[in-house]
Amino acid sequence: MLRILGTLPFLLAAAADAHAQVRLPRPVGYVNDFANIIAAEQEAAVTRIIDEVRAKSGGEIVVVTLPSLEGRPASELALRIGREWRVGRMGRPGDPVRNTGVVFLVVPKETSPDGRGHVRIETGTGTTTFITAAEAGRIADTYVVPWFRQRDYGTGIRQGVAALAHEYAERFDFELTGEFAAPPATPPEQPGSPTLGVLSLFFIIALFLLLSYGARKGRRGFRRGGFGPVIFPFPLGGRHRGGWGGFGGGFGGFGSGGFGGFGGGGGFGGGGAGRSW
Repeated sequence: MLRILGTLPFLLAAAADAHAQVRLPRPVGYVNDFANIIAAEQEAAVTRIIDEVRAKSGGEIVVVTLPSLEGRPASELALRIGREWRVGRMGRPGDPVRNTGVVFLVVPKETSPDGRGHVRIETGTGTTTFITAAEAGRIADTYVVPWFRQRDYGTGIRQGVAALAHEYAERFDFELTGEFAAPPATPPEQPGSPTLGVLSLFFIIALFLLLSYGARKGRRGFRRGGFGPVIFPFPLGGRHRGGWGGFGGGFGGFGSGGFGGFGGGGGFGGGGAGRSW
């Protein structure tokens, strides 16, 4: 009896963890834009890249955008997507195409409850032989996050998938065609505006002088209660909340039954890399 009571806390903890597990959406294809952040033309371009990789190597790249991580780590959700959706082709041991899948998971900053955007490039057990964790991180840092910081999610996803496609092309010795033959693009640098810097400095100095003057007038018994409302010429803090609102309570309502499924492999062991911004 004491032994049973001793194991009760562990059983309760396991049950609580199982209850808290997020229910994944059903896939709708190789591009699953549940956060609604990819324009139609960008989605079409990403689909073309993915289709070319599938046709020439058998590898599978799956893009998933979600409005929220529902309190779970991005690595956990991406790993579950790879396994439960069975991304990557099945094959016998030693088959170079076996489990060469990638899950490209994106949660935009604008809808993420923690106020940070998240991207995770999760690699299958066969993919980790040519897209290492370091390489996945480099792709995210170079071709993905810089676009995301500019709120250009469609381009960031497109360039990230293109960079992954070039890794497949090198591993399986084929050439990408058309617009994808060239290396993926990075966003142009945006130099700081000296005019904005001068205006900001002027505003800070003016605000300091106004507050100092108000304090002196207050000590002299200024009867009108100080100054009127201070008007800020540019926004201070706060996050954009429009665009994708209305999500929550898990992901069970997404997806449809029309998609036939992936390659059936699902061999994912936690490889890859993630970034937040």
